[in-house]
Amino acid sequence: MRLHNDLSLDLSRIFERIVRDRRGGYCFEQNSLMFEVLQELGYDVDIKLARVIYGRDYLPGLTHRVTIVALDDAEYVVDVGFGPNGPSVPVPLRGGVSEDGNWTHRVVEHRPGEFHMQQYTKDGGLSLYRFDLAPYGSGDCELGHFYSHRHPEAVFVNNLVASRILDGEIRSLRNKSYFIIRPDDEDRIDIESATQLHDLLTHEVGVIVTAPEAERLFAELPEPT
Repeated sequence: MRLHNDLSLDLSRIFERIVRDRRGGYCFEQNSLMFEVLQELGYDVDIKLARVIYGRDYLPGLTHRVTIVALDDAEYVVDVGFGPNGPSVPVPLRGGVSEDGNWTHRVVEHRPGEFHMQQYTKDGGLSLYRFDLAPYGSGDCELGHFYSHRHPEAVFVNNLVASRILDGEIRSLRNKSYFIIRPDDEDRIDIESATQLHDLLTHEVGVIVTAPEAERLFAELPEPT
C-alpha cells in the first residue's frame, strides 16, 4: 500500500501478488485467498467482517476480514491476515482455546451476538477485534478494502507494516522498527537505511521488494515513536 500500487481483490491478481510474486498482503487479500482454497477443498465457509479494537470498547469501521469454517458440528475462526498478534491456527467460535505451542487465542461472546478474538499472554487477555455473525459478501469486502488502502487516515496508508509468524518467534516490522517477538521476550532493531529495510523485508519477513522500492519506502517512513 505504501508503494501506492493498484490492489485489486480479483482472485487471480491476489494469487499473483501473494503466491507467485511474494509481495505480501493483508486481511482482505490473504483471507480471501484462504477462503477460496478452503471452499475449493469442500469446506463449509462463510465471510465475516470485524472491527479492530485492541482492547478498547468502541465501534470502528469494518476493516478486517475473517473466515468461519463449519466442521464436525462446530465452527472455527480461520484468520491468516491479522498480523503478529493474530492466531496461526483455527480458533473455536464457541468455547475452548486454540494453542499453537507458544501463543493462545480464544473467542469470547463479550455481549450477546458480539464476539471478540482474544490473545492471551503472561499479562492476560487482549481483545484484538470484535465481530458478529451477520451475513457479508464481496461488496462489503470491497468497501472495507477501499477504505483500508485508499483513505488518507487509514493505518496501512500511513504505516509500513509486515509480519511473519514462525514456530517460536514472530518477526514484525513497523515503519523504522523491527521486532523479534518470543513467548518470554522480544528484541527491537532500529532501521537506519534503505539497504537495511530491503534486507529485513526480503530475507527476514519474506516480502519481495526491489532496492529502488526500498529506497522509496524508507524515504517516506515516519520516525519511531
